Amino acid sequence: MKYIVKVACFVLLVLFSSAVFDDVNAASLESGKKPGVYLNEIGVGSGYAWGSLKREPVHLTVYPAFVRIGFNMNSLVGMEDHQSTLQLVFEPFLNSMTDPKTGVETGCSIGLRYLHPLSVSVALFTEASFAPMFLSIKSVEQGDAGFNFLDQLGAGLQYKVSERTAIFGGYRFRHISHAGLADRPNGGINSNALVAGFSWLY
Repeated sequence: MKYIVKVACFVLLVLFSSAVFDDVNAASLESGKKPGVYLNEIGVGSGYAWGSLKREPVHLTVYPAFVRIGFNMNSLVGMEDHQSTLQLVFEPFLNSMTDPKTGVETGCSIGLRYLHPLSVSVALFTEASFAPMFLSIKSVEQGDAGFNFLDQLGAGLQYKVSERTAIFGGYRFRHISHAGLADRPNGGINSNALVAGFSWLY
């Protein structure tokens, strides 16, 4: 029941956000200004994640694979004239696990990324996200395979290869738990990740 309530709340949040963004975009277009939230990046990335399970003396190995969809939010937070950019980011992912067992992590992250230019071509970014996800392996920490959350905090650099393309790389701290929403253990799984990828800018 808790899982159904959580999913219902998540769906309502997405629908509400979509309605708000539509209203903001319509109002902005009528006034001749740029939309309040608009697509400014589509990227693909991968990497390597590692860690240790708390209650098992084994190494954890994960290979992330994701698509990044970023939306410029500057005008919603009073940053229209700033060189820095605040992004709303959606990141669908399918991560392969090879140790201690073969499996997958799959879901979609929702988060924020703040990019601050260091030069014409280089920007420093910090990011935070959470993701409803499915973990396919059984572990002492999380019990049977099933619903979990993936929380991530990170930082890195973006380098513009051209006006419309960029490469990026960075570090992420990852935490998996189900926040007590499932009737099984919730010891939490922590890991570190290095990620890199390529983006098309709009």
